[in-house]
Amino acid sequence: MINFILPGMLGAARYRGGDERRFLMSSIMSVLQSSYSTAATPSLISPGDKFAPVNAASYQGTWTGKDYQNQPITMSITKVSGYRANVTLQTSAGLQFQRALITTKGTFRIGDSQFTLGANGSATISTIVTNATTGIQTENKATLTQDTTP
Repeated sequence: MINFILPGMLGAARYRGGDERRFLMSSIMSVLQSSYSTAATPSLISPGDKFAPVNAASYQGTWTGKDYQNQPITMSITKVSGYRANVTLQTSAGLQFQRALITTKGTFRIGDSQFTLGANGSATISTIVTNATTGIQTENKATLTQDTTP
C-alpha cells in the first residue's frame, strides 16, 4: 500500500537471486542531513573571560589604521558604560556594528575580529581568515591609533 501512495519516497535495492527490498528515502536523507551539520557560531565571550568597568576615555573615539592589504580600517567606539560599548567597524570587507563586552584583559570581539587595547592610544585588531580552497587559516593583524576622544 505504501509503495502505491509514495512511489517517489521509496528506493529499491536488488540483491542476488532477484530479491528486491524497499527502503524509505527519508531515512537516507536524514543520515545525510546529520552529516552536514552547520558549524557552531563562535561565541563573543571566551570561557573564563571576566568583566569589570573600564576607563571609557581609553576606548571611546575613532580608531584608524591600515590592514594587511594596505586598505583603511576605521573603528568607532561610543557609549562606553561599565564594560559595554557600541562599536562600528568599517573595513574593505564591509561595515559591522555591535554592542561589545570589554574584558578585564582589554579585549572585545566584533564579528570575526578581536580588538586588543595597547598602550598610549594604540590597539591591535586581529582577524582569522580561512582560505576557502585550501582550508588554511591565517591571522591578519592591523595596528590602530586613537584619533579622537569625545
